[in-house]
Amino acid sequence: MATATQVEGERWSRSRRVSFAAILAGTMATGTFPAYALGVLGPAIIEEFHLTRLELGLATTIFFLVGGSLSLAAGNAVDRIGAKSVMLASFVILGVALLGISVAPTYAVLMAFAAVAGLGLAVGNPVTNKLVAIHLPAGRRGITMGTKQAGVQFGAFLAGAALAPFAAVVGWRSALAVGAIIPLVLAVAAAFVIARDVRHVGSRQPRGPLPTGVRWLAAYAFLMGSGVATLSAYLPLYLVERTEATAAEAGAAVAALGLIGVISRVGWGWASERLVTFSTPLVLLGAGAVVGTALVIAVESFGFWIAWPAAIVLGATAVTWNSVGMLAVLSVSGSEAAGRASGAVLFGFYIGFVASPVVFGWVVDASGSYALAWALVGASFGAAAAVAVGWRWFERPVPRRSAPSIAQDASSK
Repeated sequence: MATATQVEGERWSRSRRVSFAAILAGTMATGTFPAYALGVLGPAIIEEFHLTRLELGLATTIFFLVGGSLSLAAGNAVDRIGAKSVMLASFVILGVALLGISVAPTYAVLMAFAAVAGLGLAVGNPVTNKLVAIHLPAGRRGITMGTKQAGVQFGAFLAGAALAPFAAVVGWRSALAVGAIIPLVLAVAAAFVIARDVRHVGSRQPRGPLPTGVRWLAAYAFLMGSGVATLSAYLPLYLVERTEATAAEAGAAVAALGLIGVISRVGWGWASERLVTFSTPLVLLGAGAVVGTALVIAVESFGFWIAWPAAIVLGATAVTWNSVGMLAVLSVSGSEAAGRASGAVLFGFYIGFVASPVVFGWVVDASGSYALAWALVGASFGAAAAVAVGWRWFERPVPRRSAPSIAQDASSK
């Protein structure tokens, strides 16, 4: 007999599914867009505020520090207050933060608004994962999950393909100010498209510890996040400094990485839900990211053209793990704890983002070379693949279809 959630998932019209997935993708895109914007606009920001590479990395670090440290609280808020309410608040916060960065008179003020943007970042995955968990049954989540995670890479694509050339014409401040309108528009759309999630909201029932699989995924997320953070923060600057590429050409390479990531996240989301476990694709994604990093290192020796295959490989692996990882989170946690489990995994992911840009910038400034810094990035990706192997070996991850829906949770009580 079909559960209520399964029936709802089957009855949704195609237009409603598309609208639902689009809002979730927009949530992910706007939540991470400030990091990609700071990376793409890095050369202009360094010139205006007379910054070092380390100082530029600190802006990205504070963004992810706030987002990471608050992700656990955000996950709890989503489970207790409701996903839709938290989502609308995050859109407003991000709009204000982007506008604040665009008018920042000093580096300190820019850092302050980067921290404010981190508030919006903290809720992105917990709120969207919760909405997927309560509206779609297990086995029907893959494409929607991949699409909403592709929003992150759409944000990267938007930063490289639109923000960079637009900033070249009107200046980085005006370009970023226009970008601040996007989350406000999404807030209006979400108010009409997203239904209020009433199940479990405000629940005061005792909550047990999260499954150990969440810890394995948090460790994997930390290592992947450590590598991905440096890509968003330094890849454009690296291409400009070590090749004859212009800022626009470097932005185009980042845009290509983002575009491949958009397609790959949808594909990996669809494919991984058809495998017995999620650990196998996680291993492949980590190993593929090592190859992509090796190609980035080769750019300095062979020229800018190597950046294109590097972008393709990294777009298909390093920045794509989230679509598989978030499905795995829902699988091991169940729907009632989806927000809390997502917050725990994202805590690991964003903490990885915090330290790596600073360490990367310090290594480059101290050594005068990018090679060692990129080698450390590749090592982080390789360690992530090893963690995924360990998860499969020691714990036997939960099969993809075993996660209960909310309706199943309720019917078992």
